[in-house]
Amino acid sequence: MLTRIDHIGIACFDLDKTVEFYRATYGFEVFHSEINEEQGVREAMLKINETSDGGASYLQLLEPIREDSAVGKWMAKNGEGVHHIAFGTADVDTDSEAIRDKGVRVLYEQPRRGSMDSRITFLHPKDCHGVLTELVTAANPAAHKAAHKDEEDH
Repeated sequence: MLTRIDHIGIACFDLDKTVEFYRATYGFEVFHSEINEEQGVREAMLKINETSDGGASYLQLLEPIREDSAVGKWMAKNGEGVHHIAFGTADVDTDSEAIRDKGVRVLYEQPRRGSMDSRITFLHPKDCHGVLTELVTAANPAAHKAAHKDEEDH
């Protein structure tokens, strides 16, 4: 089942400015950044710590690249702030089905690609006491760590 808090997603208007705030204030550095066209966001993952299951915990900073993206629509109503919480799981498919069987709406019929080649799905906030909840199965952490090391070397 769920093994850790994988990340907390924070919506922001200016990704670079927000990254600088977390770097200057808390010393968090960007571990990974990407543009996710499907989700309509530019994002940065700030690593907080390693976890006992081989994963890690992050802050995920999200800047919408389109007004019609889910994050863009959310920000139009709510402004900047905590957008969602994500729990890590070894098997997003099995766990999302088990949660669906308990009456919680799962927003994607099949998990999709998330940050750092993870597999993700979301649970409806109205079924989770107002909290948009994400389930995440990380890509092979060792493979991602090696790929990130290669990026740093270049």
